[in-house]
Amino acid sequence: MPTINASDKILTVGDEFVPLKDVTASDKEDGDITRKVEVLSNDVDVLRAGTYTVTYRVTDSKGASSTKTITVTVKGKDTQKPTIDDNKKPSITDTDKKPASTDKQTTSNSPKTGDSTNMTTWLALMFVSLGLLAGVFTVRKSRKSR
Repeated sequence: MPTINASDKILTVGDEFVPLKDVTASDKEDGDITRKVEVLSNDVDVLRAGTYTVTYRVTDSKGASSTKTITVTVKGKDTQKPTIDDNKKPSITDTDKKPASTDKQTTSNSPKTGDSTNMTTWLALMFVSLGLLAGVFTVRKSRKSR
């Protein structure tokens, strides 16, 4: 009976996942049959945090087969800010502290900045312009040939 060697994996959102990486298979009669391992199912989505499964199957030369299912855990990206060593911070004395403001905070309605052009519109405009240029050259060529 062949044996599949594969272990559960922990990834972070956005990591690359290659289902057959680090998967091996062997059989008493055939020896190393890693190349015969196939993925039966793989529902791993590296763009979403969650727990997924991958199922493998291998069949030896005599037709005996075995399957193995592993769990792949995709964790969200760590959004913690780096910690600062308190020993390196300058000490703050009571005279350095400012009293807390009692004013209500207001939200800013500043305009958003950045490139917000619609690429589809620009591409459509480019194709229309190219079509018009082709039409103009076609008309000119037909007039010259007369």
